[in-house]
This record gives sequence, structure tokens and C-alpha cells, in this order.
Amino acid sequence: MESRYRSNQASRRQSPPRRKKSRGFRTLLFTAILVGVFTVALVVYLMFFRDRERTIAMTQTPITSGMTHLNTGRGLLYQTDGAIHYYDWLDQKRNYTYGTAADDIRMTGNTTMSAVYNRNSLQIVGKASPMTFTGTIETVECGISHLAVLRKDSDGQESVLIMTEDGEQLDQILPGSTFIVDFGFYNVNGERFWIELLSITASEPTVTIRTYELAKKSQTGAIQIQSQLVEDVYITNSSIFVAGTNQIIRYTHDGNQESSRFTIYGYTVLDFSATPTFLLTPRGGDMHSVKLLRIDEANNSVKETYLQLPSEGVAGFLMNNSLIVVSREKMFTYKLDGSLSETAALEYPIENAYKLSDTMLLLESGGQFYTASVK
Repeated sequence: MESRYRSNQASRRQSPPRRKKSRGFRTLLFTAILVGVFTVALVVYLMFFRDRERTIAMTQTPITSGMTHLNTGRGLLYQTDGAIHYYDWLDQKRNYTYGTAADDIRMTGNTTMSAVYNRNSLQIVGKASPMTFTGTIETVECGISHLAVLRKDSDGQESVLIMTEDGEQLDQILPGSTFIVDFGFYNVNGERFWIELLSITASEPTVTIRTYELAKKSQTGAIQIQSQLVEDVYITNSSIFVAGTNQIIRYTHDGNQESSRFTIYGYTVLDFSATPTFLLTPRGGDMHSVKLLRIDEANNSVKETYLQLPSEGVAGFLMNNSLIVVSREKMFTYKLDGSLSETAALEYPIENAYKLSDTMLLLESGGQFYTASVK
């Protein structure tokens, strides 16, 4: 009897471990169910959400292929029969139209001044009266409050007239034995002007770039480049960058002194941002590969990044501190270190792409132009 009692006591003492084991089993089963639910949710996310691309909305503009149009930096000027129109991509309440009877209209301008002109007259948008010229107007560039007119006289001699927006002539640049290649305005401690001249009288072509301070009506410096042609001039608050066929050369504003050279032989500049960063692609090539040059103006050093891009790339731009590559159906956003940060789908397939501002693209699709915002 005592033996049976002790056996029952032992049995009762062992029962709690059995209950603990049962509770542990239920906990394990619950954990397994949670893991299963999480796994299914993760699979669903990966299948349906992770790879889902953002679609970039494309806003239709009034402009169609073949229309003469101009980017002002905030909107688009475009021409139809007998009229000039302005389309503001941010605020269409600012849109306007005015008539013009002139033929063979061309346009030029920026965010502060725009002009329409033909061979004999020029009108600044917003001004009541046009300016008339003797000879022939070849091309026009607008600055902040000045404009430059490349004019050819009856003898075929070219000159550049620098004028105020009210039509007052400040200067006339005669090229002499050189040829006028390009010119433009920039703003560094006041509005300034540069002009590129080409001389072919020596054994090899020589390019001279002269700079002028308009407030003082005086030349501030001259840059001479030999052994290569100049393709474009890019200006920041600290530097003048001259992009040639072999090198990008950096100059100071004070005295136009050379400070550094970066070899780009075999490449051509596609775009530039004032960070400063250059986007280059192989000369005569396509959008399969590009090179980024990021220049540290303080240390006078350069960092190069090479990228292989989607083979269907249509165009590439530096926008909003990123590299934007546009293909027929997608837009790829890269960080400047070369890493891909986003792939997004375009609302419609496109044939061409153009940069309007640091955050806005102009896309051509099926004969119609659309704007698209870039984050």
C-alpha cells in the first residue's frame, strides 16, 4: 500500500513537466504558423510589388513635331501661322499669345529674356517695339539684361553687337582676320560676355576666347587654345571650363589663368551640371556606355566613374544631382557614384528626349511633345 502511494506521488510529481512540454509544442506550432504567413506575404510582395515600376506621367503640350519652339527655362515659346505662343509647364495661367506678321521667325532666350527675330528685325518678348538692323541678322543670344546680335553687312563682314534690352548699343566686336565661332552671356559678380574666335593663319588653328565685364564695358581676359578645337564653354561661379576635342581645361575668372587639364580623348561632352560634373560618351558612339567626371574645384582634382547603360538608351542628362538615362519605354536614375537608384516606366513610348530644366524633360512621342517631371 505504501509502495502504491509512493508510486502515485511520483506520478503526480512528474506531471508538471508533461504540461510544460505540451505548452512548448503549442508555442512552436504558433511560431511555425507565423513564419509561414510571413513567408507567403514576402513571396506575394516580391511577386507583385517589389518589381512594380513607378510610371512617369507625361503631360501633353500644344507643340507637335515640326513646330519651331524654344525652351526659356520655365516654359516653351512656339510658333504657329502668324502667332507666337508661350506655354508655361508649371503654371498654365501664365500662357499667352501675340501676333506677328514676320516671316522666317527664329527664337532665342532664357528665364529672364526671350526674343524672336528674322533676317532684318528682332523683338524682345514683352517689348512693344521691334529693333531693326541694316545687314542680315545671323543669330542672337540673350543674357539677363543684355543681348548680342551676330550681324553680317552687305560686304559679308560679320560683327557682334552687344546691346541693352532697350536697344542701346554698348559695343561692337569686329573679328578682324579671325572667324566668330560662338558667344554667350554668364553671370559672375555681374553680367559678363564671352566670345570664341578661330584663327587659321598660323601653322595650326588657334582658338581665342575673350571675356568682357559689361558693367565696366571692358575686356577682362583672353584664353588661347592650340592643337585642338573647342566644342563648348561651361561656366560656374569659380571656373571657366573649355571642352576641347582632347581635353577639358579649367580657367579662373580672375585673369583667365589655367588651373588644370583633364584628358577626354575619344569622348565628347553630352551634358554638364554646375556641381561641376561632366557627362561624356564615346565620340561617334551611342548610349551604351558613359563616363562621369566630377571635379573638386577646391582641391583641383577629378573623380571618374564609368557606367554601362541599357542598350536601348535614347538620351542621357545630368539632372537634380543624378544621371538620368531615357530609353524608348523607361527612365533610369543613377546616383553620381554609378549605382542605379530607380527604374521607372514612361507613360508612352518615346522617340526623343530633351532636358528643359534640372527637374523637367521634354519627350517626343508619335509626333506630339510631352513634359515629364524628374524627381
